[in-house]
Amino acid sequence: MKLLLMTRPYEINAGDADSAYLDGIAACETILEIPGLPHDERLTRLVQVLPRIRDNFRAVHVRDEDRPLIGVVGEIFTRLNSFANQEVIRRLEAAGAECWLAGVAEWIWYTNEEQFRRLREERRRASKTWLRAFLTKQVMERDEKALYRSFAEDFRGYEEPHVPHLLKLSHPYLPAAGCGGEMVLSTGGSIYFYEIGADGIADISPFSCMNAIITEAVYPKVSREHDGFPIRMFYFDGTQSDLDRDVGIFLELARTYKRRKKTPR
Repeated sequence: MKLLLMTRPYEINAGDADSAYLDGIAACETILEIPGLPHDERLTRLVQVLPRIRDNFRAVHVRDEDRPLIGVVGEIFTRLNSFANQEVIRRLEAAGAECWLAGVAEWIWYTNEEQFRRLREERRRASKTWLRAFLTKQVMERDEKALYRSFAEDFRGYEEPHVPHLLKLSHPYLPAAGCGGEMVLSTGGSIYFYEIGADGIADISPFSCMNAIITEAVYPKVSREHDGFPIRMFYFDGTQSDLDRDVGIFLELARTYKRRKKTPR
């Protein structure tokens, strides 16, 4: 998905990036669906197939184009499910943007971090639960490094933020010890995207989502204190009358910010 969103906005032949993406998904499925395969063997096979997936994306012919980079945050299901969000990322791309989607791994690392925080609060740092959580984290970090290794060159400048850093960025607005869920990740993520020189934030959430309502309340302050960084809420409840119009207006704000921003990409 990360390779797809980096490539598709610039493809010369429409559909080439989607084709590489679907081929990559199929290649991974072939390995993931094997029952009873030991973890290390499954990981080894995945690592072996990833260079082929990477090379398929590298083979896509692309144009040299300077597009606004939009960070996509929000409620985890709605932002990741293209049906639920009415293909808003494709709409942003059609309007002239490149999108960077906060992925599902962010939530996995966040729940891991929350487990450690709660164990510290309960003074259980010397418990078996703490040791099990620590060892699990070590395995997760090892596996993630192995999976990313083939993409070191491709993802230069597109490094995913570490969750502890996101929680630190969010703290002045929504402290993680008092707030839980996507709200702290979306707030911290918005500031992270500002720091790396992105041009705007699209927060994708379902209508009446508590996390989204809270982030919407703090986003104006976040924007003011970060050079007027454009942040736009996109709520989805199946009744959007003109999503393309809203996307177009937001992209104009992002382009204006891009021309005057103080933080280069």
